[in-house]
Amino acid sequence: MFLRRGRGATGVASLFVLAVAVVATTAVLAGCAGGVPGLPGFSSGPTATPSPTGSAGLGDIPPGFIECEGEPPKDGELVADVDLTKLTAPDPPGFERAYGYMEDNPVEGASEGQYWVPEDQLDFLDVASINVYPQMELGPLSVTCNEISWREIIDRIDKYHEINGAEIIEETTRSSVAGMPAVREEVSLPRSGYDYVGWWIFGRGQLAHVYCQWTSEAARQELVDACDTLAATIVVE
Repeated sequence: MFLRRGRGATGVASLFVLAVAVVATTAVLAGCAGGVPGLPGFSSGPTATPSPTGSAGLGDIPPGFIECEGEPPKDGELVADVDLTKLTAPDPPGFERAYGYMEDNPVEGASEGQYWVPEDQLDFLDVASINVYPQMELGPLSVTCNEISWREIIDRIDKYHEINGAEIIEETTRSSVAGMPAVREEVSLPRSGYDYVGWWIFGRGQLAHVYCQWTSEAARQELVDACDTLAATIVVE
């Protein structure tokens, strides 16, 4: 994802903000939950420690599941009925809030962003970010019996890769973040010379992209760790 820094003392600068990484798990949720069969090319992440409320996965599982009606998809994943524009996360350790950045190459129309930079930032292009798309310009994914098909999710991410020219570096992992199906990936963008790690998080007609980018191998691990923290501490108010 390209980002552009807003006009300030240093003028306007462009940057390619790349996306987010973290270890995650498939959340076990109440409602019309069926089995989630494996999908070629994907692997399930390790199991996270249950939260004090007894739910598993990354972040707090918000309320919002409704009684099941209809036939769920055979490869479905439960999705909470929440507003992703209310998604928040605490500052990752060693990072501070940053302003003047914006998404310059959106995949689903207009987005709302939150940004963090390392306190010892090596390059102003080293950024951690959460971008939320209140509406999905390519069209919302179908929700049947509170579930979204993994095949639809994968097909949509393939379209995002067509938009940004991404090439997969690390095997894609499917999981759940704060009650929504999520896909983690580390990709390279050869046309821009950047790599990023991130999570695509799918809500009901909304999308969140938690992602981190770096400009040198020296900065990579710090950004990856920051994304681990962001994805693990996300909540939807």
